[in-house]
Amino acid sequence: MIAKRELAAQLVVRAGLARPLGAVYSATLHRVKVLAYHRVVPRVDENSFPFDLELVSAWQEEFDWQVRFLAANHEVITCRDLAGLLDAGRPVPRGAVIITFDDGYRDNHDVVLPILKQYRVPAVVFVATGYMDASETYWYDQIVNELLRTKATHLPLAEGAPELDIRGDHAARRSAAVRALAHLKTLSDGARQETLRRWRDLMAVESPAGCAGLDGPMSWAQVRALSDAGVEIGSHSVTHPVLAKLTDNAKLEHELFESKAQIEVHTGKPVVALAYPVGGPGAYSDRVIDVARRAGYRFGFTYESGVIDPAHLDAFRLRRLAVERYVSRERFRAMMAVPPLFA
Repeated sequence: MIAKRELAAQLVVRAGLARPLGAVYSATLHRVKVLAYHRVVPRVDENSFPFDLELVSAWQEEFDWQVRFLAANHEVITCRDLAGLLDAGRPVPRGAVIITFDDGYRDNHDVVLPILKQYRVPAVVFVATGYMDASETYWYDQIVNELLRTKATHLPLAEGAPELDIRGDHAARRSAAVRALAHLKTLSDGARQETLRRWRDLMAVESPAGCAGLDGPMSWAQVRALSDAGVEIGSHSVTHPVLAKLTDNAKLEHELFESKAQIEVHTGKPVVALAYPVGGPGAYSDRVIDVARRAGYRFGFTYESGVIDPAHLDAFRLRRLAVERYVSRERFRAMMAVPPLFA
């Protein structure tokens, strides 16, 4: 399917049809496109990347091109802008785009911010507040890093399920890491943490003591620098659990109330938006949405693919368009023109 969409995007762009198709789409369907990124880093040999490669949304030079394209062809707004327009009863600009980032990686400050400044484009960065200023990276990056280095050969899954084979070369281990993370995200929060402890004992490798360079979470000083530069900071919880898997109501409330409060203290600005960690259909629920409303959020973003209809806004089930490092420039242009066909 990816290959077919890529080929179709190349044909559309090279035939000069992207702009007219986009104009027709915008004229007939007034939709806001929300782009979802995680990390942007300089291009490297993928075999040498020590953490979760699937979180690299774009190489630096490609993100530069994407932002330049958006600045020239779209009106880029923030969640606060969207809230203000809705409150005032004003129409959202046709072709409006919101650029979002999940987690709060250091490269969001060191790589992303200079590009946003260069093209005078805003963005929204959803941070997992418990990791800001932390010496260790996010739990999912830790497990991928350890899996790539361990001499262990198998990891136990749920009772009765076959063990996960983690032998093989770098590519095979990366594939195993994808399956390992998918399994962890299906577990209750307590079972996830217990499984992580068991796996770490079996893999018997040291967690990365710290994260050098662009890897790992930002400091609060870097978060403030983003905020001061006009980047909106939103919540991505405190510890990045799968919120719907939290059975303890007090823990769920802590994740949503406390993360919002911490951001507001550190930036001095109100938090209006939340991005659910993981973000798929099983990552949030009516119960999670109820707590988010009570915490004072205006919007909740999923990681499900789609666009936003401002006239029929389901404010706590907002969809986004994921950007991946393998998306070509033709595919990006076509995706921005007609998302249902190319996203």
